[in-house]
Amino acid sequence: LSPDKKQARRMIEHLAANPKSPTGAVAACCAIGNISDVARKINPVIARRGYYIGCERPPSPLLNKFKEPSKQFLWSIYRLDAANDPVYQVEECSKKAG
Repeated sequence: LSPDKKQARRMIEHLAANPKSPTGAVAACCAIGNISDVARKINPVIARRGYYIGCERPPSPLLNKFKEPSKQFLWSIYRLDAANDPVYQVEECSKKAG
């Protein structure tokens, strides 16, 4: 990544070390106000190297500091070829079945 992509670099480093990070943690740890905007802009660049930043809804809503359900997602960096990897498919199916 070019040196001017500081937010993206922080986000990639954070997600590589902390997969399934809640929105609030990514925003706070990486000093990013709009996570989805950074991901949208950097995904074409990292896709050429076989990676993608995405998010998923948690199984149940995460609670905010007032113990109320929030709209936070869980953010990760994914390997693009993992979905076609037979080992990945078996492991994921086992996790879902178990």
